[in-house]
Amino acid sequence: MPSCKIVFIGGGSFHWGPDIIRDFLVTPELAGSTMVLQDINHEAAETNRIIAEHMKVNIGADFNIEVVDDRRAALRDADYVVVAIAVGGLDAWRLDMEIPDKHGVRQTIADTVGPGGLSRGLRSIPVMVDIARDMEQVCPKAWLLNVTNPMTTLTRAVWRETGVHCIGLCHEMFHCLHDLEPILGAPADEVHFEAAGINHCVWMLEINVGGRDGLEIIRRHWQEKGRPKDTVAPLLFEIFGYLPVWKGRHLSEFFPHFLTPESGYGEKYGFLDQMVTVKDRYASRKRGYERWLKMKEGEHLPELKLGGEPIVPIILAMEMGRTYTFAANWPNIGQISNFPPDVVVETQAVADRRGVTPLVAGALPTAIHAVLARHVDNQELIVEAALKGDRRLAVQAMFNDPLVNDLENAHKILDELLAAHADHLPQFKG
Repeated sequence: MPSCKIVFIGGGSFHWGPDIIRDFLVTPELAGSTMVLQDINHEAAETNRIIAEHMKVNIGADFNIEVVDDRRAALRDADYVVVAIAVGGLDAWRLDMEIPDKHGVRQTIADTVGPGGLSRGLRSIPVMVDIARDMEQVCPKAWLLNVTNPMTTLTRAVWRETGVHCIGLCHEMFHCLHDLEPILGAPADEVHFEAAGINHCVWMLEINVGGRDGLEIIRRHWQEKGRPKDTVAPLLFEIFGYLPVWKGRHLSEFFPHFLTPESGYGEKYGFLDQMVTVKDRYASRKRGYERWLKMKEGEHLPELKLGGEPIVPIILAMEMGRTYTFAANWPNIGQISNFPPDVVVETQAVADRRGVTPLVAGALPTAIHAVLARHVDNQELIVEAALKGDRRLAVQAMFNDPLVNDLENAHKILDELLAAHADHLPQFKG
C-alpha cells in the first residue's frame, strides 16, 4: 500500500486525539504514512505528538507524526483529512445548555438538535466550510472524514458550498447492533439489517437473524423480560413499529414528549441518568485532561489495538481495494426515496477503491418520515442561517424545533445565544 498523508484538524484534542492517532499507528498497512496534527492550540497538538511517539515506541510503528500550525500548509497534498473540532469548546457548550434551560427548555446533550444543536451549528458551519475551501485549493482530491457534531448540518454545508467529498461518521448504528447481541442471540457481524434516518435519529427498518425477524425477537423479549430502564426506544418501537437507534439521550431531543416538566425531564422514561450536566461534563474534562498529561509522560496510554471508529477501515478500503460497510452521513441520492435530493441522510454505505457508495434503504414509513421531515427542513434552515448570518432564518429554525414551544422564548433564547457567542459568530454582526 502506498504511504498516505493524513491531516488531523483538531489534532490537539485530548478527547479524540490519542485514540484516533492510535488507530493509525497500530495499522501496519499504513507504514510509512504521515499524520499532520493541526490545531489552534499548538501546545495541545504538540502534546498529542509526544503521546504518539510513546505509542510508536511500544508498537514499533513506522509512521511519521508532525505538528503544523498553519492550516493551509498542513493540508497541502493531503489524501485524507480528519476533522474533530469544537468551536468555542466546553465553555460555549455550557452556554448552549444554560441559556435555554433558563427559559424552560431542558436538553440532554445539546449538540445535534434543540437550541444547542442550532447554536453549535451556527458557530461551526462557517468554520467547517472554510476548512473545505482550503482543501479545494491545496488538496482537492482529499476525503474529509468528519466526526464533529452537529453531524448533519456540517456535512450538508460542505457538500452544498464546496466540491469536497465529505463523509459524516457516527458509530451509533453499529453500537446499537452490538448492544442487541444478547437479545438477538447472534454477533452483530452475522445480522443483516436495513437502517435509515438522520444522524442520532436513525431507525432499524429490518433486522434479519438467520432468516428470523429480529424486530419480532426484540419485541417478544421486551414483552416477556420487561423493557430496559431507558424506555424511549421501546416506546417509540411500540408506536411506530420500527426500532430507533438507540439511547434516550439523543433520541429524546427529536421529540416534544420526553423532556417536559411533567416527565421530570426524562425521569419518567428512565434516561435521567444519561443527561449530560454541565457539572459532570466539566468534571469529565478535568479527569480526561489529567489522564492526557499522564499519557504525555508515557503512562496510561490507550490500549494499543484498533478501536471502534470507522476512520482507518474506510481508508484501508479505499487504498487497498477492500470493502467496508459503515454508517455514512451522505447527500441523499436515492438512499431514502421519500426525502428530497441532496439533504444529508444516514444509511449504510460501502467504502472501496471507487470511494463511497451509499446503500439504498427505500422509503421511510409515513409516520417516521413525518417526524424526520421536520428536522430535515429545519437543518436546511440552519445551514442557510449560518452561512448568511440571517437572524430571521435562525429564529424560524428555533421556533420549529420540537423542544421550543413558545414563540417569545424562541426569540429570547436565540438573542441570548447570539450575544453570548458573538466572538464566534462574525456573520451575524452588523
